[in-house]
Amino acid sequence: MSFLAKVAVLLAAYNGEKWIEEQIKTILIQDGICLDLYISLDLSADNTLNIITKLAEQYNNIKILPYGQKFGSAAPNFYYLLLNAPIENYDYIALSDQDDIWLKNKLEKAINLLESENGFGYSSNVTAFWEDGRKKIIKKAYPQCKHDYLFESPGPGCSFVIKKELALLIKANLKLAPSLHNLNWHDWIIYAFARKNNFKWIIDHNSYIMYRQHIENQLGANAGYIAFIKRIRDIISGYGINQTMAVIKFLGMENDLFVGSWYFNGQIRYLTLSLHANECRRNRRDKVLFFVSCIIMSIIKPKII
Repeated sequence: MSFLAKVAVLLAAYNGEKWIEEQIKTILIQDGICLDLYISLDLSADNTLNIITKLAEQYNNIKILPYGQKFGSAAPNFYYLLLNAPIENYDYIALSDQDDIWLKNKLEKAINLLESENGFGYSSNVTAFWEDGRKKIIKKAYPQCKHDYLFESPGPGCSFVIKKELALLIKANLKLAPSLHNLNWHDWIIYAFARKNNFKWIIDHNSYIMYRQHIENQLGANAGYIAFIKRIRDIISGYGINQTMAVIKFLGMENDLFVGSWYFNGQIRYLTLSLHANECRRNRRDKVLFFVSCIIMSIIKPKII
């Protein structure tokens, strides 16, 4: 990196007293950059506010957004950060959870790769770890497909680093969105917006994050039989396809030729969509699951909201 990049790290928090101080300190010691940390705390019932307030008194590059709103989940909290933090003053914007551990070169490595590859958005593999000492690489660095962005995120949002130009366009479109209520996955929305608008996205095969797994995780590592059961439940309930439709509406793609080939007059032709499985997911296993899911949904026909 030929310049000292200015980075705004956006941290969405909620009842994070157990681990947030450790996470913040791994952010503050990042190598090779100049950063400010912006924290938005969802209305909490623990000691998180006192912890971050004391840290902000100790470090002048920690900024706490006005406290008192009830967001209810991580996504609206991150939208609030993107809309209210002064991201126009920075070269890059990074997202952070409240309970992970960042390696000290995380941001520098991401920015170096973005610069060398002329990318605008970055995500990576992460290393999930559990309290009993287990660790597992969560691989997300599969080759991107033509339409994967309409059906999945490129990895955990805590690995995201995006250039200011892309971040400002996302911010402008969030302001114009009639409703953000149904957009439950902020990381997916960011990636989808980037890909739809031809901003190059890089998925790094390296991991620079220790991705903590615990009972309070809202999403957590998408691995194992529990995640498989959750996916099946999301298919049957229609949650997954409704999230895809929310992404499509946010992007204004209702009249897109690809979307129109399987979505017409409020109805989804699942059998037609199944034929595009190879273009809709990155992981080979997920391509098969996508195909099978479409067959199942053609039978149960979940409600589209």
